[in-house]
Amino acid sequence: MTAPAADPALVIEHANRFEAIAADGFEGRPYQPDLDRLAERVRTHPVRDLAPKVAHALGIMIGFIEDGDPAGRFAPKVAILREAIGKLDRP
Repeated sequence: MTAPAADPALVIEHANRFEAIAADGFEGRPYQPDLDRLAERVRTHPVRDLAPKVAHALGIMIGFIEDGDPAGRFAPKVAILREAIGKLDRP
């Protein structure tokens, strides 16, 4: 039996969790342990294609942030989201 495909609501839920962690980091709070735990949970989730779909959603989120922030004030937050994508791309 194959694992179920990722439901869009599940993808958005996890992308939003990553965004909240990035917001914490942006505000100077420790974020690395939470980022690592969430990335591991998404990578090992029984839904087979969750990690790449969440990574894709984060990429879209990054695009929206960068488009709305030409001065780059949110660059640290974007960097954390890019770090999350890198963690999701691991095997």
